Amino acid sequence: MGYFLPEHRGLLRKSAALAERIVSRETKWDARDSYDVTTQQEIPEGEREDGVFAKLVLLEPGKTLDPGLYRVCVQDSQVIEFIRSRREVDLFSLLTFIMTHELVHIHRFATGKADFFDTRREEEEIYVDNLTRLFLAKNPLTGLKNVLTLLDRVEAAPLGSFTVFDDNRRSYHAYL
Repeated sequence: MGYFLPEHRGLLRKSAALAERIVSRETKWDARDSYDVTTQQEIPEGEREDGVFAKLVLLEPGKTLDPGLYRVCVQDSQVIEFIRSRREVDLFSLLTFIMTHELVHIHRFATGKADFFDTRREEEEIYVDNLTRLFLAKNPLTGLKNVLTLLDRVEAAPLGSFTVFDDNRRSYHAYL
């Protein structure tokens, strides 16, 4: 099992900042003060999960108007293993994809568009994955194409038909 080194943590901070700008631009929502990011060295054993790049934890359930506080638990060992075995993917692009995906989840939970406790998680994952890809396509990042191509080979994109996303009174038309 490997953990992030200081230079990896710097890339994680930069990718989180970029993902925050992308999600904020696309949703007109400010993610600041809604989440924090931890890595395996910092999280309790119960927040670790094999087979995923990151796990989202609700730290404080929202009170009436408060959307709550979320923790993105980046699973260092999973990310490092993925990068080591696939040299065509750079860490910054992968972390940006991961953080954008998790921030889209947080946006949807914090704004009431999705329920953190809903048991139909697969439907939410499909929706969020497609929004993530759309947001990143609208905000191109060098190296992202390699990440998406590789992720599609590992596990195909969840949807493959024309879909209209209606989010925050904005419509996104995309062939996904």
